[in-house]
Amino acid sequence: MSTPERLGDRVLDLVVYAPLGLALEAKELIPKLADRGRGQVALARLAGKVASQQSPAGITRLLDELRDAVISAVGLSEPTPRADQPGEAIEDPEIELPIEGYQSIAAAELLELLEPLSDDDLSDLLAFEQDHRARATVINRIRQLRS
Repeated sequence: MSTPERLGDRVLDLVVYAPLGLALEAKELIPKLADRGRGQVALARLAGKVASQQSPAGITRLLDELRDAVISAVGLSEPTPRADQPGEAIEDPEIELPIEGYQSIAAAELLELLEPLSDDDLSDLLAFEQDHRARATVINRIRQLRS
């Protein structure tokens, strides 16, 4: 099939078939879409309520965790700790942790790496995390694994 024929098919899909299909399915689709929209608005309201109750440092920490999770999920690159942000650690070669490169690993990636560790290693990481980056997701996961 040549390019002009493909373009013609795409135009027909967009102008004729898609609106026709939407009209036929609208009775079932619109309530489902409205429910999803309501759910998203409720989630956004909850997030706003939680954020409004946080201190500025807590909000910064939450945003950093969200950024790390998004970067990890999309696979763009490893997040790098910033020394200008309170509560975040910079690489320190004198600190020995049970996970190599721990200080620069995104929270979402750390959750998987924590599972095989011993209780002593988890205790060390918990203390380090609380003193440095204080990422709630990592701290909560370590506490779950220790219990």
